[in-house]
Amino acid sequence: EFLAKKYELLKSSSLEFELPKSFHELRKKPIPANFRGPVDHALLGKYGVFVNPSVSEVLCTTTFEALAMGKFVIIPVHESNKFFLKFPNCLGYRNKWEFAASLRWALTHEPEPLTQELAKSFTWEAATDRLIKSSAITRREATQRAMLGTARLDERIAFFHRELGKGTKGDALRKFLGGGPISDQVKYEMAKQGMDQDGSDDEGLSRKFHSSSLVRAIKSSFSGFVLQDANLYAVSP
Repeated sequence: EFLAKKYELLKSSSLEFELPKSFHELRKKPIPANFRGPVDHALLGKYGVFVNPSVSEVLCTTTFEALAMGKFVIIPVHESNKFFLKFPNCLGYRNKWEFAASLRWALTHEPEPLTQELAKSFTWEAATDRLIKSSAITRREATQRAMLGTARLDERIAFFHRELGKGTKGDALRKFLGGGPISDQVKYEMAKQGMDQDGSDDEGLSRKFHSSSLVRAIKSSFSGFVLQDANLYAVSP
């Protein structure tokens, strides 16, 4: 009976609640949390624990950054987080009890210093090695793809991807797809070289690609939009 009363007391005083399933539910019953917006990691030096309950982000950048800064990271045991679970400062959980235990451990212990081998995992060189390893295929797989015609399809997709990124039209496409401030790659290179940016929409595009039906369709789609100050505005054709 004593344990039952204690359990009810803990349950009533806890922050356990149902997550809202829509913005309407969130407005009607806000959750007890403050969202402070984006913040520079360099300003979070005094914090030693990073919690990321998401299971929809694959190889999440913020989790990567927190581990690189030597912080404890608490994440769900999930396929998207598999890479992080090898780090000693990464505490995985499968249910709310394991989450509570991981949080208590993190708040009462100091993170382990990164070894040289683990620290290397956060470098661009290591990321490039992982990319090459994951994209490599065996000779048998290459033969099968050639027989099925998928290798040629890959070449065409790579060709379109490469050509679409050329010229200031490529900048516009990157911006439209959410590239943000780094979208103007061609414009930046041209400004750095002191080149005139006017009339450079098709700069670098091959004649074959420029006359393709895909390019004509893309141009017609963009004809009703102008890009200004990193924002997209609709205008009349």
